[in-house]
Amino acid sequence: MCSCYLNPVGFPNAGKSSLLAAMSKAQPEIAPYPFTTLHPLVGTLEYRDGFRAVVADVPGLISGAAEGRGRGFDFLRHLERTKALLYIVDAAGVDGRDPLNDLSILVDEIRAYGDSDMLERPALVVANKMDLITDPDLQDEILVAISNTALDCGIQFDGEVHGISAGVTGEGLGDLSSSIRSLVETGEELREEINAAASYDFTF
Repeated sequence: MCSCYLNPVGFPNAGKSSLLAAMSKAQPEIAPYPFTTLHPLVGTLEYRDGFRAVVADVPGLISGAAEGRGRGFDFLRHLERTKALLYIVDAAGVDGRDPLNDLSILVDEIRAYGDSDMLERPALVVANKMDLITDPDLQDEILVAISNTALDCGIQFDGEVHGISAGVTGEGLGDLSSSIRSLVETGEELREEINAAASYDFTF
């Protein structure tokens, strides 16, 4: 059945490769330091009814990627081919980073690249490493703050932030898998509608 590309996008060490490994048969190199992933990796999420979603993991983006910093041109060019984006941030700030600031920078880099149409693509927003945040109230606060930031940035998502633990507990991966399927199905329907409209014969 349907196969569709979805690209996770995030800073180095946000957990993109861990997510791909946890949800598909791909075996990316995973290590707790930046730029472990140097080339795009592809995995396939397979569902029981035969539906498939192809996930292409590009290396992490950094501030200045749209100007070519950190091989940004190469990495952003791969994102141009995708039908949907999955923004992933390290909610626990393991490297001393701020997930809200990281999300804002990711959007700025995507907006600044090319004709900025990538920002209009349907998306999911994921907060990884939630297992490292032990206070439930703090977890809720972080998810709400990330959602508000994503909405302010103009990310095309439904307002829900998926809190997960990709590399340790597997928390939230089942719900995320269902959302990925819904997203790619919607993307395919939109593409079919656009193709049908473009091919319609208006000659009388």
